[in-house]
Amino acid sequence: MAYKHQAYNKTAQGFTLIEVLVAAVILFSSIAMVSMVFRGAFISSEKANNHMVISGVLPAVLATLRQDIRQQGNLTLTQLTHNGAMWDVDYQWQAALLSYESAPERFDPQSGKLVTLAPKYKLWEVQLTLKYKSLLKHYQFNELSWSSE
Repeated sequence: MAYKHQAYNKTAQGFTLIEVLVAAVILFSSIAMVSMVFRGAFISSEKANNHMVISGVLPAVLATLRQDIRQQGNLTLTQLTHNGAMWDVDYQWQAALLSYESAPERFDPQSGKLVTLAPKYKLWEVQLTLKYKSLLKHYQFNELSWSSE
């Protein structure tokens, strides 16, 4: 028996397994990188949204806080506190009395002397904390209250 040698035809009929595996690794790594970029963008967007919500509610909280301090400031208290919620934002503030003073002396033309008025003005140091979801913001400022007497 004689064996007949036929030439093996090496025409390209498709991709080899190695080529398919390399292409899959490239494809999946680029998909993973794109998904990480989108994840980072989503997290940044959530953080920015939380900051915007707190910034949006801050003027209303400050108006309420000022009103509370000016109403309670006429009392003899030296510490004020309040907790509340406004538009899904929880807030808490504490105020400590820094000084209780009168207006500057003024000249009385009838008596010809400087007149010192009774203490009327209170300066408060306020600590404000706002919380929305996982974001916590702290503010510290001074507020003035006065008695109407």
